[in-house]
Amino acid sequence: MLKPAEKEDLNQISLTGMRALVIVCLLVEAPRSLQEIRDELLRLNILDRDSSNDILRIDLNTLRHMGWKISRASAKTDYKYVLLKQPFCLSFGDDELALLRKIYKRLRENNDINLLIKYDRLFQKIANTICDDKSKEALLGLSIFKHFDTKMVKDLMIDAEYNNIVELEYYNPAKKSQNKKQVSVQKIVFKNDKLYLYGYDYGRREPIVLNIQRILKILGRKPSEGGVDTPEYKIKYHLRSFGLDSLEPEEKIIESDENGYLIEGRYFNEFFATQRVLSFGPRCTVLEPKEFRNKIIMKLCEMREVYDEQSGG
Repeated sequence: MLKPAEKEDLNQISLTGMRALVIVCLLVEAPRSLQEIRDELLRLNILDRDSSNDILRIDLNTLRHMGWKISRASAKTDYKYVLLKQPFCLSFGDDELALLRKIYKRLRENNDINLLIKYDRLFQKIANTICDDKSKEALLGLSIFKHFDTKMVKDLMIDAEYNNIVELEYYNPAKKSQNKKQVSVQKIVFKNDKLYLYGYDYGRREPIVLNIQRILKILGRKPSEGGVDTPEYKIKYHLRSFGLDSLEPEEKIIESDENGYLIEGRYFNEFFATQRVLSFGPRCTVLEPKEFRNKIIMKLCEMREVYDEQSGG
């Protein structure tokens, strides 16, 4: 925030130029009404209280003449001036976009949602200074949040921290319908380029995983009632030729030898455990529990049968 000026310090500067700079700063931050602009200039002592608002309108027209595209204040803009375009645009080439895409891809692999939200905000700020619409869209398209309500995601992360109970409206693509759910939020996870809510469904009395992109609306929230533990599906398996930096937070090495690693995984449910194990292919051997091992063998047999049918073997 700018500090109010002392009258004796204003003798050697152009008040018109100073007002123009402050107006630009205000409009860059957010749309402003004429009264909001006037109040800030008065607070900074660079506008006299008996000065007419026509002075401010002249300042705005001067900025427009210099290349700042500023909307008219009308009912359409809630009677506020909106900065539509500024003359100091950045040029963003394909090489810069390719480098950012490469860096962002590495960041996504860390699954740090807070960091990815910060980058989404950075991309939006940079995009506001790019002249070329195609480059602007390409930059905004890098963010995983391009199709998300980031405020909703941040609110859900707070809900997960406190295990709040959230009432929400959710779209079920299989049934092509939407319904209300009451869910205890336990974890927000970025996995396979999607955001998921892990929680407990009070209606069905079971753990649930929701694709956040299908949450249509948050209807309400309240503190947790307690008594709901985070579900955990524990398995053990042996891995060969596996990069240690690829381990997920829910996985840990129990022991290792020249043939590979003994891994203990603690997953949200059996479905995610199955997905993870199958992703390793022939490098993975499931050890326990025995029931899960048998299910994986059956799943592999089914996959083999489908493959044989398709290949005519």
